[in-house]
Amino acid sequence: MGVSVTGFDSLLSAIENSPDELGRKTAVKAAKLAEQVAGQARQGALVDSGRLRNSLERYVEAHGDTVEGGVKSSYPPAIYHELGTGPVGAASGHPMAGEMGVNYSPSGWTYWSDEVAAQRGTDAAGKENGFVYTEGVPAKAFMHNALTASEDAILEQLGAAVTEVFEK
Repeated sequence: MGVSVTGFDSLLSAIENSPDELGRKTAVKAAKLAEQVAGQARQGALVDSGRLRNSLERYVEAHGDTVEGGVKSSYPPAIYHELGTGPVGAASGHPMAGEMGVNYSPSGWTYWSDEVAAQRGTDAAGKENGFVYTEGVPAKAFMHNALTASEDAILEQLGAAVTEVFEK
């Protein structure tokens, strides 16, 4: 009396190859998803000169068996528009400000702007005045909002990648 089972060779092969295949599929899906999130973030970003919106790009990085992706910006003021600044930023609130340990300036401040100086020109004495007073900017949370709006789709599509690999 005995039991005969076939198909173990193909099952073992699928199990041995699944981590690599899963990593590849996850990276491809993550890149597509990160581009979708970056597109949504661009739509929500402030448009003045276009520098902020044009600086938003997707990123995907693999660290061992972990794939991380999202939106990043090479434009230094992007973080200030995302989180807000000063008392205005504190009043508007960013959903992650507490978790991120953001400290807002409690009062306004003055800064120099070459653009403002150029717009104002020179005064009667021939001096430029590019000083601007501000109490900050409100949090726009365009990156956070784009990621939050995409969470369900991300989980669904990455789950589908796992299913595809293991249903073979």
